[in-house]
Amino acid sequence: DLVDWRKPLAWQVGHLGEKYDAWVHQPVDRPIRLFGNPLLEAGTKTSWYWVPVVWLPIVFYYSWYCYTTLAKGTTRLELTSDFSIPIHKYLFPLLFLMGWFLWSFIEYCIHRFVFHMKPPAHNYYLITIHFLLHGQHHKSPFDGARLVFPPGLASLVVGSFYLILLSTLPQILGTSVFVGGLCGYVVYDMIHYYLHYGSPKKGSYMYGLKAYHIKHHFEHQKAGFGITSTFWDHPFNTLIPDEKF
Repeated sequence: DLVDWRKPLAWQVGHLGEKYDAWVHQPVDRPIRLFGNPLLEAGTKTSWYWVPVVWLPIVFYYSWYCYTTLAKGTTRLELTSDFSIPIHKYLFPLLFLMGWFLWSFIEYCIHRFVFHMKPPAHNYYLITIHFLLHGQHHKSPFDGARLVFPPGLASLVVGSFYLILLSTLPQILGTSVFVGGLCGYVVYDMIHYYLHYGSPKKGSYMYGLKAYHIKHHFEHQKAGFGITSTFWDHPFNTLIPDEKF
């Protein structure tokens, strides 16, 4: 092989250069060790249940906070200095779903444009970063300890999402959209884990998603970037050709 599997891979893959892209898309069924340092290595692994344990309490709390705040009937959206409209508590589910829908677009964009960027063959550091972010998942798609995001890494994306919303929307509206997006992220990570290790019933929605995701890993690595749905693959023309699974 092009790497020494007895040693950590993080500092080896950057030396593959122009061979990296082909190598990383040839899956193996074996665990990967990224770092020699035990603490650093442990920080790259996450059991699936930590995602709901860490994030769902935040979803529940902010959902309650947003709904009860809107229920007071004092929230208004100021369109001009002389005109504003009331925001009722019944709009919270709509704002929540807007956040979930927005997350689905972010999910697609991150997967396609960040995780599946093709790092320059001469850039050791970009190749290493790509491998740590997503390349290792394509090289070893059955490594169960690396199928969901470590909460520390995910918090960077979650925090950025929250700050952007608060800078563009009034506080309570931005928070309502944020909590829907955060819930969408939790569902995304759980579905991704299930697509690799679950056994959905043939003909079900999850069965179709699992077959679609397997095709992405083993045959169509430059298409099929939707995880929780194939919705965004349609307008961006990255849909995997329809086949009988």
